[in-house]
Amino acid sequence: MNKVLLIGCGHMGSALLNAWIKLKTYSFTVIDPLKYESLSKKYNKKKIKFISIIPDNDQMKEFDIIIFAVKPQVVKKVITEYQNFVFKKNAVIGSIIAGKKISFYKKNIKNAHQIVRIMPNMPALINAGVSCFVANKNFSKNNKKKIDQLFTKVGITIWLQNEKQIDKATAISGSGPGYVFTLIEAFEKASQKIGFSKKISREMVLSTILGSAKLMEKTNKDSNVLANSIAVKGGTTEAGIKVLKKNNPNQLIYKVFLAAYKKATKLGNKND
Repeated sequence: MNKVLLIGCGHMGSALLNAWIKLKTYSFTVIDPLKYESLSKKYNKKKIKFISIIPDNDQMKEFDIIIFAVKPQVVKKVITEYQNFVFKKNAVIGSIIAGKKISFYKKNIKNAHQIVRIMPNMPALINAGVSCFVANKNFSKNNKKKIDQLFTKVGITIWLQNEKQIDKATAISGSGPGYVFTLIEAFEKASQKIGFSKKISREMVLSTILGSAKLMEKTNKDSNVLANSIAVKGGTTEAGIKVLKKNNPNQLIYKVFLAAYKKATKLGNKND
Protein backbone atom coordinates (compact mmCIF):
# COMPACT_ATOMS: atom_id res chain seq x y z
CA MET A 1 0.00 0.00 0.00
CA ASN A 2 1.43 3.37 -1.06
CA LYS A 3 0.68 6.08 1.46
CA VAL A 4 0.11 9.58 0.06
CA LEU A 5 0.13 12.84 2.03
CA LEU A 6 -1.66 15.69 0.21
CA ILE A 7 -0.82 19.11 1.62
CA GLY A 8 -3.63 21.47 0.61
CA CYS A 9 -6.95 20.53 -0.93
CA GLY A 10 -8.26 23.39 -3.07
CA HIS A 11 -9.81 23.06 -6.54
CA MET A 12 -6.99 20.99 -8.00
CA GLY A 13 -6.34 18.97 -4.86
CA SER A 14 -10.04 18.06 -4.64
CA ALA A 15 -10.17 17.16 -8.35
CA LEU A 16 -7.26 14.78 -7.92
CA LEU A 17 -8.59 13.30 -4.69
CA ASN A 18 -11.98 12.54 -6.25
CA ALA A 19 -10.27 10.25 -8.77
CA TRP A 20 -7.60 8.87 -6.47
CA ILE A 21 -9.97 7.51 -3.84
CA LYS A 22 -10.85 4.72 -6.29
CA LEU A 23 -7.28 3.41 -6.26
CA LYS A 24 -7.03 0.29 -4.10
CA THR A 25 -3.24 0.27 -3.73
CA TYR A 26 -3.01 3.83 -2.34
CA SER A 27 -4.18 5.38 0.93
CA PHE A 28 -4.57 9.13 1.47
CA THR A 29 -4.04 11.60 4.27
CA VAL A 30 -4.93 15.25 3.68
CA ILE A 31 -3.74 18.34 5.57
CA ASP A 32 -5.87 21.46 5.14
CA PRO A 33 -6.31 23.46 8.36
CA LEU A 34 -8.77 25.92 6.81
CA LYS A 35 -11.14 23.34 5.30
CA TYR A 36 -10.49 20.42 7.62
CA GLU A 37 -14.09 20.15 8.92
CA SER A 38 -15.89 20.61 5.58
CA LEU A 39 -13.58 18.14 3.83
CA SER A 40 -14.10 15.56 6.59
CA LYS A 41 -17.86 15.79 6.06
CA LYS A 42 -17.61 15.75 2.26
CA TYR A 43 -15.43 12.62 2.13
CA ASN A 44 -16.99 10.84 5.12
CA LYS A 45 -16.47 7.05 4.92
CA LYS A 46 -14.23 7.39 1.84
CA LYS A 47 -11.12 5.89 3.50
CA ILE A 48 -9.35 9.26 3.55
CA LYS A 49 -7.81 10.61 6.74
CA PHE A 50 -8.07 14.36 7.26
CA ILE A 51 -5.84 16.14 9.75
CA SER A 52 -5.54 19.78 10.75
CA ILE A 53 -2.00 19.66 12.12
CA ILE A 54 1.30 18.48 10.63
CA PRO A 55 2.29 14.87 11.49
CA ASP A 56 5.26 14.32 13.77
CA ASN A 57 8.53 12.91 12.43
CA ASP A 58 7.62 9.26 13.10
CA GLN A 59 4.29 9.65 11.29
CA MET A 60 5.96 11.45 8.38
CA LYS A 61 8.22 8.44 7.80
CA GLU A 62 5.13 6.39 6.89
CA PHE A 63 4.43 8.31 3.67
CA ASP A 64 5.69 7.19 0.26
CA ILE A 65 4.50 10.31 -1.58
CA ILE A 66 4.15 13.85 -0.20
CA ILE A 67 2.46 16.31 -2.57
CA PHE A 68 2.35 20.07 -2.00
CA ALA A 69 -0.83 21.58 -3.46
CA VAL A 70 -1.01 25.01 -1.85
CA LYS A 71 -1.13 28.47 -3.42
CA PRO A 72 2.22 29.94 -4.61
CA GLN A 73 1.72 32.91 -2.28
CA VAL A 74 1.87 30.72 0.86
CA VAL A 75 4.24 27.93 -0.22
CA LYS A 76 7.31 29.52 1.40
CA LYS A 77 5.56 29.68 4.76
CA VAL A 78 4.18 26.14 4.44
CA ILE A 79 7.44 24.58 3.25
CA THR A 80 9.40 25.78 6.30
CA GLU A 81 7.25 23.53 8.47
CA TYR A 82 8.62 20.48 6.62
CA GLN A 83 12.26 21.52 6.26
CA ASN A 84 13.75 19.22 8.92
CA PHE A 85 11.65 16.07 8.55
CA VAL A 86 13.36 12.75 7.88
CA PHE A 87 11.30 10.99 5.22
CA LYS A 88 11.01 7.34 4.26
CA LYS A 89 13.84 6.14 2.03
CA ASN A 90 13.01 6.98 -1.63
CA ALA A 91 9.96 9.04 -0.61
CA VAL A 92 8.64 11.32 -3.36
CA ILE A 93 8.35 15.05 -2.77
CA GLY A 94 5.85 16.27 -5.37
CA SER A 95 4.66 19.78 -6.19
CA ILE A 96 1.73 21.00 -8.26
CA ILE A 97 2.62 24.63 -7.54
CA ALA A 98 3.20 26.70 -10.68
CA GLY A 99 6.70 28.06 -11.18
CA LYS A 100 8.38 26.66 -8.06
CA LYS A 101 11.57 24.92 -9.17
CA ILE A 102 13.13 21.68 -7.96
CA SER A 103 15.95 23.79 -6.48
CA PHE A 104 13.37 25.54 -4.26
CA TYR A 105 12.45 22.21 -2.64
CA LYS A 106 16.09 21.11 -2.39
CA LYS A 107 16.95 24.39 -0.66
CA ASN A 108 14.00 24.44 1.73
CA ILE A 109 13.53 20.74 2.59
CA LYS A 110 16.79 19.32 3.91
CA ASN A 111 15.96 15.64 3.30
CA ALA A 112 14.16 15.96 -0.05
CA HIS A 113 15.98 13.66 -2.48
CA GLN A 114 13.44 12.45 -5.05
CA ILE A 115 11.53 15.48 -6.30
CA VAL A 116 8.98 15.84 -9.08
CA ARG A 117 7.20 18.93 -10.38
CA ILE A 118 3.71 18.23 -11.63
CA MET A 119 1.47 20.41 -13.78
CA PRO A 120 -2.07 18.99 -14.07
CA ASN A 121 -5.00 20.98 -15.48
CA MET A 122 -8.63 21.50 -14.53
CA PRO A 123 -10.19 18.87 -16.87
CA ALA A 124 -8.74 16.46 -14.29
CA LEU A 125 -12.09 17.16 -12.58
CA ILE A 126 -13.71 14.85 -15.16
CA ASN A 127 -10.71 12.56 -15.67
CA ALA A 128 -9.83 14.26 -18.97
CA GLY A 129 -6.79 16.19 -17.84
CA VAL A 130 -3.22 16.58 -19.01
CA SER A 131 -0.50 16.17 -16.37
CA CYS A 132 3.08 17.11 -17.23
CA PHE A 133 6.07 16.14 -15.08
CA VAL A 134 9.75 16.87 -14.64
CA ALA A 135 11.85 15.16 -11.96
CA ASN A 136 15.36 15.52 -10.59
CA LYS A 137 18.09 13.27 -11.99
CA ASN A 138 18.01 10.57 -9.33
CA PHE A 139 14.24 10.06 -9.53
CA SER A 140 13.73 6.28 -9.61
CA LYS A 141 11.81 4.24 -12.21
CA ASN A 142 9.68 2.81 -9.42
CA ASN A 143 8.66 6.29 -8.26
CA LYS A 144 7.93 7.31 -11.83
CA LYS A 145 5.57 4.34 -12.04
CA LYS A 146 3.86 5.34 -8.77
CA ILE A 147 3.30 8.91 -9.95
CA ASP A 148 2.06 7.68 -13.36
CA GLN A 149 -0.47 5.40 -11.67
CA LEU A 150 -1.85 8.32 -9.70
CA PHE A 151 -2.15 10.80 -12.55
CA THR A 152 -3.35 8.48 -15.32
CA LYS A 153 -6.52 8.29 -13.19
CA VAL A 154 -7.23 11.90 -14.17
CA GLY A 155 -6.10 11.90 -17.84
CA ILE A 156 -2.92 11.56 -19.88
CA THR A 157 0.62 11.92 -18.49
CA ILE A 158 3.60 13.52 -20.23
CA TRP A 159 7.15 13.33 -18.85
CA LEU A 160 9.34 16.26 -19.87
CA GLN A 161 13.11 16.62 -20.02
CA ASN A 162 13.75 19.86 -18.14
CA GLU A 163 12.17 22.60 -16.07
CA LYS A 164 11.99 25.09 -18.93
CA GLN A 165 9.63 22.66 -20.62
CA ILE A 166 7.35 22.39 -17.62
CA ASP A 167 7.10 26.18 -17.39
CA LYS A 168 6.12 26.15 -21.08
CA ALA A 169 3.63 23.34 -20.41
CA THR A 170 2.18 25.45 -17.60
CA ALA A 171 1.47 28.15 -20.20
CA ILE A 172 -0.13 25.68 -22.64
CA SER A 173 -1.86 22.73 -21.01
CA GLY A 174 -1.93 24.14 -17.47
CA SER A 175 -3.49 27.49 -18.38
CA GLY A 176 -4.94 26.30 -21.70
CA PRO A 177 -8.45 25.49 -20.44
CA GLY A 178 -8.76 29.13 -19.37
CA TYR A 179 -7.97 30.31 -22.90
CA VAL A 180 -10.40 27.78 -24.38
CA PHE A 181 -13.21 28.92 -22.09
CA THR A 182 -12.47 32.54 -23.04
CA LEU A 183 -12.70 31.62 -26.74
CA ILE A 184 -15.94 29.73 -26.12
CA GLU A 185 -17.32 32.83 -24.44
CA ALA A 186 -16.40 34.86 -27.55
CA PHE A 187 -18.13 32.27 -29.78
CA GLU A 188 -21.25 32.37 -27.62
CA LYS A 189 -21.44 36.15 -27.44
CA ALA A 190 -20.94 36.49 -31.19
CA SER A 191 -23.66 33.88 -31.75
CA GLN A 192 -26.03 35.85 -29.51
CA LYS A 193 -25.16 39.07 -31.32
CA ILE A 194 -26.12 37.46 -34.62
CA GLY A 195 -29.52 36.66 -33.09
CA PHE A 196 -29.55 33.34 -31.23
CA SER A 197 -30.69 32.89 -27.64
CA LYS A 198 -28.17 32.19 -24.89
CA LYS A 199 -29.40 28.59 -24.60
CA ILE A 200 -29.16 27.82 -28.33
CA SER A 201 -25.80 29.60 -28.58
CA ARG A 202 -24.38 27.45 -25.77
CA GLU A 203 -25.64 24.22 -27.33
CA MET A 204 -24.52 25.10 -30.84
CA VAL A 205 -21.06 26.41 -29.90
CA LEU A 206 -20.17 23.71 -27.38
CA SER A 207 -21.30 20.87 -29.65
CA THR A 208 -19.39 22.37 -32.58
CA ILE A 209 -16.16 22.65 -30.59
CA LEU A 210 -16.47 19.19 -29.02
CA GLY A 211 -17.35 17.61 -32.37
CA SER A 212 -14.45 19.32 -34.13
CA ALA A 213 -11.95 18.18 -31.50
CA LYS A 214 -13.28 14.60 -31.67
CA LEU A 215 -13.09 14.63 -35.49
CA MET A 216 -9.46 15.76 -35.36
CA GLU A 217 -8.66 13.08 -32.78
CA LYS A 218 -10.46 10.37 -34.78
CA THR A 219 -8.99 11.20 -38.19
CA ASN A 220 -5.53 12.19 -36.89
CA LYS A 221 -5.37 14.81 -39.64
CA ASP A 222 -3.61 18.16 -39.25
CA SER A 223 -5.85 21.06 -38.28
CA ASN A 224 -5.10 23.02 -41.46
CA VAL A 225 -6.01 19.98 -43.63
CA LEU A 226 -9.38 19.67 -41.88
CA ALA A 227 -9.99 23.44 -42.12
CA ASN A 228 -9.23 23.44 -45.85
CA SER A 229 -11.52 20.46 -46.41
CA ILE A 230 -14.42 22.55 -45.08
CA ALA A 231 -13.43 25.91 -46.60
CA VAL A 232 -14.51 25.31 -50.22
CA LYS A 233 -13.68 28.11 -52.63
CA GLY A 234 -16.29 30.85 -52.57
CA GLY A 235 -18.10 29.35 -49.58
CA THR A 236 -19.15 30.59 -46.13
CA THR A 237 -16.31 28.93 -44.19
CA GLU A 238 -13.71 30.46 -46.49
CA ALA A 239 -15.24 33.90 -45.90
CA GLY A 240 -15.01 33.49 -42.12
CA ILE A 241 -11.48 32.04 -42.15
CA LYS A 242 -10.27 34.98 -44.29
CA VAL A 243 -11.34 37.36 -41.50
CA LEU A 244 -9.65 35.16 -38.88
CA LYS A 245 -6.37 35.00 -40.80
CA LYS A 246 -6.42 38.72 -41.49
CA ASN A 247 -6.24 39.20 -37.70
CA ASN A 248 -3.30 36.76 -37.38
CA PRO A 249 -4.63 34.23 -34.80
CA ASN A 250 -1.31 32.32 -34.82
CA GLN A 251 0.59 35.36 -33.57
CA LEU A 252 -2.12 36.17 -31.02
CA ILE A 253 -2.06 32.68 -29.47
CA TYR A 254 1.74 32.74 -29.44
CA LYS A 255 1.60 36.01 -27.47
CA VAL A 256 -0.90 34.43 -25.05
CA PHE A 257 1.38 31.42 -24.43
CA LEU A 258 4.45 33.65 -24.14
CA ALA A 259 2.80 35.89 -21.52
CA ALA A 260 1.87 32.90 -19.37
CA TYR A 261 5.33 31.32 -19.82
CA LYS A 262 7.04 34.55 -18.73
CA LYS A 263 4.80 34.66 -15.66
CA ALA A 264 5.66 31.04 -14.78
CA THR A 265 9.37 31.85 -15.16
CA LYS A 266 8.98 34.93 -12.95
CA LEU A 267 7.26 32.86 -10.25
CA GLY A 268 10.06 30.30 -10.50
CA ASN A 269 12.74 32.94 -9.94
CA LYS A 270 11.26 33.75 -6.52
CA ASN A 271 12.97 30.81 -4.89
CA ASP A 272 14.15 32.34 -1.64
